[in-house]
Amino acid sequence: MSELSIFIDESGDYGPNSDFYLLTLVFHDQRSSINTQVDALAAQLQSMGESSRRALHTGPMVRKEDEYRDAPLERRRKLFALLFGFARKCGISYKTFAIDKRQYPDPFQLKARLARGVSLFFQSHTGYFTSFDRAIAYYDNGQAIVTNIVNTVFGAIFFDVEIRRVQPSDYRLFQCADLICTLELLKAKESRRLPLSRSEEIFFESRRKLKKNHLKQLERLSFEARQ
Repeated sequence: MSELSIFIDESGDYGPNSDFYLLTLVFHDQRSSINTQVDALAAQLQSMGESSRRALHTGPMVRKEDEYRDAPLERRRKLFALLFGFARKCGISYKTFAIDKRQYPDPFQLKARLARGVSLFFQSHTGYFTSFDRAIAYYDNGQAIVTNIVNTVFGAIFFDVEIRRVQPSDYRLFQCADLICTLELLKAKESRRLPLSRSEEIFFESRRKLKKNHLKQLERLSFEARQ
């Protein structure tokens, strides 16, 4: 039986507290095992003196917040690089829906735009998605509108679909979705020439290095590039 895993993460909200709202879907064909990559990441974490099961959260890692508030810059960069390298080796693909909230200041308009974008994407690639016997979507149930979209769109595309509510720390590929959301938000900022925050400037060193070392590499994992 062919099975597609879909890991879902988001960045931003529907209110005035952010410039963008992003929804990222990470796709993994379960016929392609990632056990070797998972074991390699665990070994790399252990070599750094970390728990092999430590969850990696890239937003706080960049901003030096929460569990990373006392971690030196180079250690945070190393952890980020480990997860980024893991994502690039796993054979995953992704699609991010980035909405500029200047164009959709009303939350209802934003939600409608998001629902339309997700629906059109799946309709445009029906052949690929319906080639799987089953799909499992992993989501932490952060926003009700996303849950509704997932249930509606996925239910219309897949004959057999299961929605699982999980914690981001439970799955490495969920952490990859978080990583991609972090980088896609920076890409959205770059598209509007918005300044990086002070913590982002320190972490990535410069806009040029951010684009060269991360954003350009990330493009190779996009769903369109993989097809």
